[in-house]
Amino acid sequence: MNKGSPLLPILPAPVFLIRLFFYGLLLFAFSVRAGNSTNAAPDLTELPLEALMQIEVPEVFSASKFEQKATAAPSSTTVITSDEIKRYGYRTLADVLGSVQGFYVSYDRNYDFLGARGVNLGDFNSRVLLLVNGHRINNDLNDGALVGTAFILDVDLIDRVEIIRGPGSVLYGNNAFFGVINVITRQGKQVGGVEASGMYGSYDAYSGRVTIGNQFTNGLQFLLSGTIYGSDGPDNLFYPEFNTPGHNNGIAHKLDDDGFGSFFGSASFKDFTLEGGYINREKGNPTAQYGTTFDDPRLRTLDERSYATLKYTHKFSDTLDLSADVYYDRSDFQIGYPGPFTSPAPGPNFFEERETGEWAGGEVQVNKKLWDRHLLTVGGEFRGDFRQDDHLFQLEPGPGDVRNMHDHRQNYSVFAEDDFAVVTNLHVNAGVRYDKTFDQQDHFSPSWSPRAALI
Repeated sequence: MNKGSPLLPILPAPVFLIRLFFYGLLLFAFSVRAGNSTNAAPDLTELPLEALMQIEVPEVFSASKFEQKATAAPSSTTVITSDEIKRYGYRTLADVLGSVQGFYVSYDRNYDFLGARGVNLGDFNSRVLLLVNGHRINNDLNDGALVGTAFILDVDLIDRVEIIRGPGSVLYGNNAFFGVINVITRQGKQVGGVEASGMYGSYDAYSGRVTIGNQFTNGLQFLLSGTIYGSDGPDNLFYPEFNTPGHNNGIAHKLDDDGFGSFFGSASFKDFTLEGGYINREKGNPTAQYGTTFDDPRLRTLDERSYATLKYTHKFSDTLDLSADVYYDRSDFQIGYPGPFTSPAPGPNFFEERETGEWAGGEVQVNKKLWDRHLLTVGGEFRGDFRQDDHLFQLEPGPGDVRNMHDHRQNYSVFAEDDFAVVTNLHVNAGVRYDKTFDQQDHFSPSWSPRAALI
C-alpha cells in the first residue's frame, strides 16, 4: 500500500494485529500442509451408464435453507468446490463468480461489479445477496457486497460456493433479487494442523497466509487464519481523455496500488458455533472518478468490514430441527475527493467522506417433516441498523461540514415455506415472507414476497 497516502486508515490497530498474527504464526509454525493434488475431472461422455448413475449429485443448503440435492432445489444452482478454485487458480471471489454461467464481472480499477443475465448496474452488487456460512455480508450503508480484493474471506479458506440464481427474497428478504451466493468455509478438521502460503509477483505484488485448525477428541474444533496482500500496480496508466500537458499528458503515475489485511476465525462445540471475520482494504484510484483532479494520489478508498455471529443448531429428531443465531456487524468506508470539485469554494479543494454502519440482529428457523411428504420451514428475523452515518467535510482550503447525516432503522420479518413431495420425482415448493421496516420517517410500507415452484 502507498505509505504516503494522506488518508489514514480508520482503525489501524487491527491491521497491525493481523500482521503480528501472521508473522508470529509463520515463525512458530512447525508444519506446513501442502495442498492436496486434484485429479483431472473424468470425461462424462466416456463413462458407462452404470458409472453415470453412481455420480454423486451435489447438495446445496442455500436454495431452501436446508440441505437438499441440487436436482430437488427450487432454483437453478451451481456449486464451485475448493478443488475447482485450486485447479483454475482463482484469487478472488470475483474470479470465481466470473467463471459461472450467467454471471460476469467488470472492474473500474477500484471495485469489481457483478453482472447477472446481461444486467450490470454498477450499484456495488446490492441486488445480489452475499453470504458467508449463511451470514449476510451486504452492508447497511448502500446494501453493497464487495467481491474483489475487498471480500472479507481469503479464497483459500473456501470449501465451496453455492450460487442460487433468481430471486430468493422469500427466505432472505432484501438484496436477493438476481441471486443468492453463499460461501461455505472450510472447517478446522479439514486443516488438521498448520498451513502457510505466500506469493510474490509482478508490480511488487505479494501475499501471505497462515491458517491453524484442528478438531479434538471431545468434538471441539477451531480455525484461525490471517492474510496480508499488497500490490503497487502498474507504474503508468494512460488515459487519452486527459492527454494534455496540464494533466501529465494523460499518464496516471503509481496510483493503482491495492492492499489489505484480513482475519477469519471459527470455533464449534456440540450445537454451538462462534464465527467472525475482519478486513481492512486500501485502494488507489487512477481514474479521476467523480469529477476529481487527474493524477492526484489523494483519490483513494478505504473499506473496512467486520462481523461476529453465534449460531445454535439442534436436531431433536429425524423430523424436527431448529437453528438460531445472533450477530453484530460493522462497515466503514472512507474516500478522498481532490478538487477542483463541485463546491461553493472556487479553486483547488479537497473533500473527505466517511460512512459508518453498525447493525445487530437475530434469526430463528424450525424445520418440521410431516407425514413423510411435507417439509415445513418457518422462521422469523429481527435486525436493527442502529448506526448509519454519512459525513462529508471539506479539508482544503478550509475545514467545514458539507453533509453530516445520522439515521437508523429496524426490520421485522417472518417467513414460511413448504416442500411437498407429490411423488418421488415430483415436488411442489411454495413459500411467503412478510417484512416490515421502520425508520425515523416511517418511509417503508410492509412487503410480501411469495414464491412457488414445481420440480
